Amino acid sequence: MSTLCAAAQESDKTLRKFVVADIETRVPVRDAIVITGDGYRDTTNYRGVCFIPTQFDTLTVYKHGYLAEKLLPKETKDSTFIIPNSKRISEVTVWGKQDNSGLMSGMKRAIEEGVAANNATKGALNFSFDFAKMIDRRYRKDMKHLKKTRAIFQEMDKKDDDPIVAAYQKALEEKRLEEEQKKKTEEMKAKAKQDTLQAIEEKKKLTEKTEEELGQ
Repeated sequence: MSTLCAAAQESDKTLRKFVVADIETRVPVRDAIVITGDGYRDTTNYRGVCFIPTQFDTLTVYKHGYLAEKLLPKETKDSTFIIPNSKRISEVTVWGKQDNSGLMSGMKRAIEEGVAANNATKGALNFSFDFAKMIDRRYRKDMKHLKKTRAIFQEMDKKDDDPIVAAYQKALEEKRLEEEQKKKTEEMKAKAKQDTLQAIEEKKKLTEKTEEELGQ
């Protein structure tokens, strides 16, 4: 309902469908908020679907428990994946008077062990401290599953079970059948009227012919 209301309020803008999903589970994210720089706002439904303007300056995707994502128009496709907030490392401040490489190495190991322990406690996957490798693996995984994900959403569109959409389509079908029945009834009445007039005309001609024969 929120998606339909937002679309109605922004009737002066050209909108397109936009899907938000979890980057790890590939499950659509419900109640994710999308906001553009000029103030447009919409919220995803239970299928992770919302609508965004075709033209905007920036697009921010926000959902509690996930990292906020800010996109430019050239970066915005028909869907996006957001990262759970549990994968973010808390801020670490290092200070001191001496440069000790052994100390830094030890701190790095301690941070890696702390992250691994935190993820194990939450039942999450093993998390590498190397962000470049992590992002690269996720990118390759995203590319591998992107085609499958799009196919799933296309199939969902074909079999859309949204009650509002279903009710609207049912009303349209009932109206179409009613109009067809009305048209068929009018055609039958017109044909019956034409047959009646034709019968009267034939009877009149027959009567005139009979009277003419009797007169002779």
